[in-house]
Amino acid sequence: MAPIRFPSVSQRLNHIALLVGIASMMSPVGCRTVPTNPSAAVDALFAESESEAAPGAAIIVIDDGVVLKKSAYGMAEIERAVPFETDTSTRLGSVSKQFTAMAIMILEEEGRLDYDDPITRFLPELSRFGDEITIRQLLNHTGGLPDYYDVIVEVTGVERPLTRHALDVYSEWGEPRFAPGERYEYSNPGYELLALIVEKASGEVFGEFVEERIFAPLGMTSSVVLDDRNPKLAKRAYGYRLDGDGFALNDDDPLNYLVGSGSIYSSVEDLYRWDQALYGEQLVSKASLAEAFSPARLNSGEPYAYEFGWRFDEHLGRRRIAHAGSWVGFRTFIGRYVDDRFSVIVLTNLAEADPEGLADTIAALYLADSDKPNRPTATLIENASVLDGTGAAAQNVSVRFVGDRIVEVGKLAASPRDRVVDAAGMVLAPGFIDTHSHADADIFEQPDALAAISQGITSAVVGQDGESNFPLRDFFTRLERERTAINFASYAGFGSIRREVMGEDFRRPAMPEEIEQMRAHLREEMAAGARGLATGLEYDPGIYSSREEVLALASEAASLGGRYISHVRSEDRWFWEAIDEIIDIGRKTGMPVQISHIKLALRRNLGKADRLIEILEAARASGVDITADIYPYTYWQSTLTVLFPDRDFENRETAEFALSQITTPEGAHLGVYKPNPEYVGKTLREISDMRGTDPATTLMDLIREAQAYQERTGETDIESVIATSMDEVDIERLMNWPHTNLCTDGDLVASHPRGFGSYPRFLGRYVRERKIMDLPTAVHKSSGLAATHLGLRDRGVIRPGMKADFVLFDPNRVLDHATPEAPQALSVGIEKVWVNGEIVFEDGGATGRRPGQIIRW
Repeated sequence: MAPIRFPSVSQRLNHIALLVGIASMMSPVGCRTVPTNPSAAVDALFAESESEAAPGAAIIVIDDGVVLKKSAYGMAEIERAVPFETDTSTRLGSVSKQFTAMAIMILEEEGRLDYDDPITRFLPELSRFGDEITIRQLLNHTGGLPDYYDVIVEVTGVERPLTRHALDVYSEWGEPRFAPGERYEYSNPGYELLALIVEKASGEVFGEFVEERIFAPLGMTSSVVLDDRNPKLAKRAYGYRLDGDGFALNDDDPLNYLVGSGSIYSSVEDLYRWDQALYGEQLVSKASLAEAFSPARLNSGEPYAYEFGWRFDEHLGRRRIAHAGSWVGFRTFIGRYVDDRFSVIVLTNLAEADPEGLADTIAALYLADSDKPNRPTATLIENASVLDGTGAAAQNVSVRFVGDRIVEVGKLAASPRDRVVDAAGMVLAPGFIDTHSHADADIFEQPDALAAISQGITSAVVGQDGESNFPLRDFFTRLERERTAINFASYAGFGSIRREVMGEDFRRPAMPEEIEQMRAHLREEMAAGARGLATGLEYDPGIYSSREEVLALASEAASLGGRYISHVRSEDRWFWEAIDEIIDIGRKTGMPVQISHIKLALRRNLGKADRLIEILEAARASGVDITADIYPYTYWQSTLTVLFPDRDFENRETAEFALSQITTPEGAHLGVYKPNPEYVGKTLREISDMRGTDPATTLMDLIREAQAYQERTGETDIESVIATSMDEVDIERLMNWPHTNLCTDGDLVASHPRGFGSYPRFLGRYVRERKIMDLPTAVHKSSGLAATHLGLRDRGVIRPGMKADFVLFDPNRVLDHATPEAPQALSVGIEKVWVNGEIVFEDGGATGRRPGQIIRW
C-alpha cells in the first residue's frame, strides 16, 4: 500500500513532534502561552494530531473512579477518514498479558490449576524440557524457554500461526536458555503457552474464556481476542508507521493471531472498567490481586519488579504498576498509581509513538495540580534563553516540569505549586548526550560522574569500540541498584561477544558455528536493552574479524531493529577502505550506521575532509543512513599497540612509519604507563632522551615492557598514549557536516582532557571564539541531533512530554580548562545541570543526587 501523504510537510512534523517526541522532527518552541489547566495542557500535547491524514490516540485519566479526562485525537483509519474515538477498539500488544494472567488467576481460585504446577501437567508435549518449569514462572518470565518467533513459520509451515503451533515448534526445536527461576527474561511465548494452559484447564477456547469470564462481567463491549474465530469489531483502529514524508498501513503480520501475549483489542472506555475492577473483587479475591501486584522472586531470593502481567516501578515519588504494549503499528500503555487510585491509559496507532512518555507527562500534570498528599512539585525555569535542541533560534520562554517530564513550555506565569528557578538570561538547553562515552569504566567508583555533569552531559552511551559490559543485563541491574547521576544507554560490544565465544583463540576469523553463537549472544544483549552493535575493528579482538563476520552480526542487530556504530577498521593506513566497509554494512543491512569519533589521522590524508564528506554524502544519497560523531581535539588517545595494525611490535619499519605518518615523537604523550609511572605525561621524544635510544626503538621497547608487566601481574589497562594527528581545518569541516554530532570518547578519571572538557571546549573555543557555527546549531549537535542518531524519542529536545534533562550555561563564559598536563581541570560557565528533573550539578560541584535512568532500546 502506498503511504498516506500529509497536505504539507510542516503539518506532519508538528504531529510527530507532539505525538511521538522524535527529536529530529521537532519544530521550534513557540511563544504562545501554554495553559496551566491540566486538561487544556493535555489537549495541547495532541493539538497537531487533529488531521484527516494522521494516526491518532485515545487517552483516559482516572482519579478514584472519577474520569478526569477522556479524549481521542486523530484518525483510527486514515484511508476512510475514520476518527479515533474513546470507544475505538485498539490492539493492546503486551497490555494483553494482564488479561491472560487474570484468566490463570480465575482458574487457580477455582482449583483447576495451581501456580506451582509444572506446565507439563497441561502441556505434556513439552516434556523434553523436563518438569521444572512452572505456571508461575511463565507468569513472571522466568521459565527459560527460548523465543520461537524466528522459526515458527518455518517449522510449522503455516502462514498465519496460531498459539497451538507453539507446541509444534517446542516439541522439536530449541534448548532452554537458563534454569527455571534463575533469572528474568521477558518471554512472549511463555504467555502464549499460558493461553494453551487456560484452554486445557477450562476446556474452552482461550478467546471465549476471556470474553465470557472477564469482558462480559465487566461490560467491556469493545474488547475482543483476535483469533481464528475471526471475531468482528464494530469500531477498530488500524496501525500505521512512518514512511518517508507520510504514513503507511502497518496492521498485518503472520504472528497477529498468537494469543496470550497479545492479540486483544480494547478501548480506553473498556480499560476504565478493567482498571476499576482491579480495586474490587468482581473477578478474583483481593488476596489473589495482592499476589499479582507483589514483586516476584528468583531462585536466589532476589526480588524483581514484575509479576502476573504487570511491572512495578516508582514515578513522581509514587508506587506504580504498569505495562506497555507494542505490536505492528500500535503502541499502548496503562499506568496505575495504586496508592492514589489514579490511572492514565494511552492507546495509539502509530508504530513510532511513545505512549508511556505521554502518560508520564499527563500524570505529572494532573498529580501536580491535585490536592492529593505528597503531590509532586512543579519546577518553573523562567527568564531563560531557551535553545530547544532542534537548531531553532533562542526563545525567551519558560519551562515547567514535574517529576522527570517537561509538561509546559511557553509564556508561563508562576503558580503557588511551582518551585521557581531564575535563569538570569542564560541559555537553557537540553542535557548533552554523549554518543561515544567510556563512563562505564569508572561509574561505580565515580557515581556522581563529575567529569560528565560538569560539562553539561546528562546521558552517556557506552559499549563503544566493541567493548561492552557483558552480559548487559547484569550491568543495567547494578546501575539501577547503585544509582548514578547520569543516564546510560549501551550498545552490545562485538569484541566482548567475540571474546566470550572465542576466548583467547581470537587471532583468526570466526568459524560459522562461532558466528552463530555470537548471534545468539547478540540477541540476548538486544533483549536486555542494547541499542545495537558497536565494533572496534582497530582493536583486539575485532581486528582479526573478517568483513563477512562483522556483516553477519550487524545483520542480526538490524533484524532486531538495532543500529550500528563503529571505530572503523583503520583511521590511518587503510582509512578509505574502512569507510567503504561501514557504508557497505549500512547498504546491506538497511540500518543506521555511525562512524565513531570521525577523524583524518594519517599525514597524507590531512586536508581531505571534503573528499570524505563527498563520499559520505554520496552514500546518503544512495539510501545509506550514515552519520558520525566527533570530539573537539587534534589529539587522540589509545594504546601504543594500535600503532601496529599487524601486531608486529618488533617491526622497526612499522614503528618508524607510525612516528612519521601518524604522529611524531614530540606529539605522543604517555597517558598511562604502569611499568614506569614517571613516564606518564612525557613525550616519546623525552623518554627516548632519558633512555638514550631513538624513538622507534623506544616505542618497541615500551610495548615489550608493558606486555611483560601484564603477563607478570595480570593487570589490564597497562599503557595508553595521547598522540597528535589531526588538523584543525579538517576538524572544523567535519564538525560542520550536518550529520555529525558531538561526543567525548572520554571516561570519568580522564588522562585525556576530552573526559572533562569536550562540550565547553566546543561551545567556547569553536563556537564563540572561532565562530565555526552558530550557537543554536552547536546545541543541536550536542543534544537533538545526538538523540536522533541514537533513535532516542524522549530526550534531546525541550518540549512537553520529553524528559527533564537540562543544562543551564553562560554562553559568554563557557570554556574548558582541561589540558594534557591537567586533564581533570573543571570547565567554567556551566551553571546548573538537571537529570530527570533533579539538579545534579550547581555551584561548581556535584550535588550528590543520583537520578540517572537506563535508556533501553
